[in-house]
Amino acid sequence: MLIHSRLTALAFAAATLMLAGCHATVDARWANSDDTVDHWKKAMPSLPIEVRGALPDATNQQIADAIPNSEAVGAANLASPRLIVELGQGPKPQDEAYCSKPMQETAVNAGTKTAMTLTICDGARLVVSLRTPLDPTKTPVSTLPKRVDNLKKLALIGISRSQIEAYQIQG
Repeated sequence: MLIHSRLTALAFAAATLMLAGCHATVDARWANSDDTVDHWKKAMPSLPIEVRGALPDATNQQIADAIPNSEAVGAANLASPRLIVELGQGPKPQDEAYCSKPMQETAVNAGTKTAMTLTICDGARLVVSLRTPLDPTKTPVSTLPKRVDNLKKLALIGISRSQIEAYQIQG
């Protein structure tokens, strides 16, 4: 019954985010049996956030200053669990190299297609990644913390869905 109530709560959270206009593509294919929703939900508030990329009107450091518990590109401890928030046109995370190598700061040009990507890394291991389109002209830095919080919730839903699919395949 506890699992059912958690899944119901996650479904309501997903529906709320969808109705609020948040569109994101979630990829949790790297999650394993140790990556439970409970584990990451408890860890999420204290995880350091590595900010990669920038916006046309904000530097990487300004964005890192606006998002609680974050640091600018290149300052992360690659061996520790952390979140990566990337702003820009770069490719989606495809493998564990994304978490194991520090990224160089990149500029975002006004008028180009931009996305916000949130990735959970367990040290060098990629756990889950999600990406949402972002219009830099309509995205003040002050709104980024709320966007990050919404993406954190969607990441937990992605982990939950990957666990359900694994259970259905095995059970």
